[in-house]
Amino acid sequence: MPQIPKGLARVVGVLSVAAGIIAPFHTTASAQAAPTLLHWPDPTYEARRQCRGNFSVADLESYLSRVQVARSLPGTGDVVLDRDSRCIRVPVQTVGTGRLVELVLRGVAVPRRAVLLELQSRSRASRT
Repeated sequence: MPQIPKGLARVVGVLSVAAGIIAPFHTTASAQAAPTLLHWPDPTYEARRQCRGNFSVADLESYLSRVQVARSLPGTGDVVLDRDSRCIRVPVQTVGTGRLVELVLRGVAVPRRAVLLELQSRSRASRT
């Protein structure tokens, strides 16, 4: 059995590894790409992270001015203090806007569970 030169074996090994890394990103018209990491469940809208009315109205009033910063983001509706449910309601038009609002809340030190992010339906968002 003939031996492969050491240098050639290294080149073949490197090319094999490179092909293994690049192959998942190459798609053809007849093949669909596999789901990517971007399709994992989004925790932003999970019930455990949403407001449950555990804060006092006085606390929510102190957070309200900081949450108003989120109103300046595109795709965000009027920020409202709902005294009955003891939540600050923030309507958003897209999932991405909700993620951005969540980051803003963290940046202005508002507890995530004080805010109820309401994802607006696509039919309603398309009319506005």
